[in-house]
Amino acid sequence: MSNVELRQFRYFIAVAEELHFGKAAERLHIAQSGLSQQIGKLERSLHAQLFTRDRRRGVQLTEAGGAFLDQARLTVELADRAVASAILAEHGLKALLKIGTPVLGIPPAAEAVVQEFGRRHPDIEVEVHPRLHSDLIDGISTHSLDVAVVFSPFKSVEPKPRYQQLGTFELVVILPEGHRLAKLDRVPRSELLEEPFIDWPRNVNPEMTEFIHRIMFGTSKHPRTRQVPELEDARRLEHVANGEGIGIAGIGSAQQTPGVVYRHLEDPAPLIGYGIAWADGHPPTVDSFLEVAHELADAAALGEPASV
Repeated sequence: MSNVELRQFRYFIAVAEELHFGKAAERLHIAQSGLSQQIGKLERSLHAQLFTRDRRRGVQLTEAGGAFLDQARLTVELADRAVASAILAEHGLKALLKIGTPVLGIPPAAEAVVQEFGRRHPDIEVEVHPRLHSDLIDGISTHSLDVAVVFSPFKSVEPKPRYQQLGTFELVVILPEGHRLAKLDRVPRSELLEEPFIDWPRNVNPEMTEFIHRIMFGTSKHPRTRQVPELEDARRLEHVANGEGIGIAGIGSAQQTPGVVYRHLEDPAPLIGYGIAWADGHPPTVDSFLEVAHELADAAALGEPASV
């Protein structure tokens, strides 16, 4: 084990994630032959085969390789943090906290936690990393992120992330102005199934998409779904305004757009939870962040301002 080098951990992770030596070599900017030699050297040092290689199935992780992957990621992350800690100390900072956020923005309550943490801990460098939702969960699982603002439910990974809910928001229906359902204060769920539905790309967050469909339509998939490839709401709103279908939005993110109106759904109101996710074995800075999150969540539940 004493012969294992840090760069070999990085090489192994690249091959494990790509499951292709050529793509991994390209990602690492090294020759494929050199990469193969280093992986072979690593396997000899560990006295374990990390990959199987055959023409039919390609490159696959062995059981030993799968067990090694999680710890290899953690080793590389800890090494990178060790370097970062020295640089931070040189600038009078004590530690680093990596926060993942949804790429399209975060709910106000979660943003308040991030801002309050920064106010209370000016000696901790905060890095905010906007990512797609599935990448946030992967970041927690691989320890490339310390905490993440996520919507619930989220995809299943092992080990399962810890989760603290901060709040919920209601989903509302987006309708073309002048649509027959726009005359109603609350729209029956059965009526939604009669209209084309303008949706987000399902593969961006399949778990959440299925959950939304169930609480909105009573089924795992709307029968007349049309997926818009762009993530931003602007394109979906444009399609709705043109009369091509209906859509949904979080009540807090509903944009005032010409040609569309927003209506509540019949009771029970469809609610989406959001909160903070983190992993076991986290650095002490996460405990400090969670302390702020708990305090602000408790204060919000009691209808009181958080102490400052």
